Amino acid sequence: MALGYLTGFQGRQTTTDANGRVAELAARHSVGVTDDNPGLPVTNWSTSGGDLRIPHFVGLHGLQVMLIGALVLSVLASRIPWLRSEGTRASLMAVLTLAYTGLIAVLTWQAFRGQPLVHPDALTLAALGGLLAATALAVRAVRSRAEAGQQAGPA
Repeated sequence: MALGYLTGFQGRQTTTDANGRVAELAARHSVGVTDDNPGLPVTNWSTSGGDLRIPHFVGLHGLQVMLIGALVLSVLASRIPWLRSEGTRASLMAVLTLAYTGLIAVLTWQAFRGQPLVHPDALTLAALGGLLAATALAVRAVRSRAEAGQQAGPA
């Protein structure tokens, strides 16, 4: 949620309300462009520059993602043997948490670089690819440890 405060450091902007009055706002959400540029449908996130509303939105919904992740893991535990251990599911939740935090960091970095969400450059794609690879390796490590524990049997 704190990512919303970053908009206050992007400088001032002027806007015109529906009655034609001009007002000065203390914050803006766009980076590298003005806030009145074209945006994505529904969200109006900038398609021509960085937009700090994107990492703010993703961060705000992190709690729902974590709850859904825990629910999915608990449902899958009855079908996938290596997920039956509560410790394994807790480890996977830690991986999900770190991966989600990494995603928020990449989106924030992308926005501060003045880059629109829909037009990532090679550096942003490489960061996302690295995050995906690290997440996959971490999931594989958790699975390997869980399967090795199953083969060893109960202590």
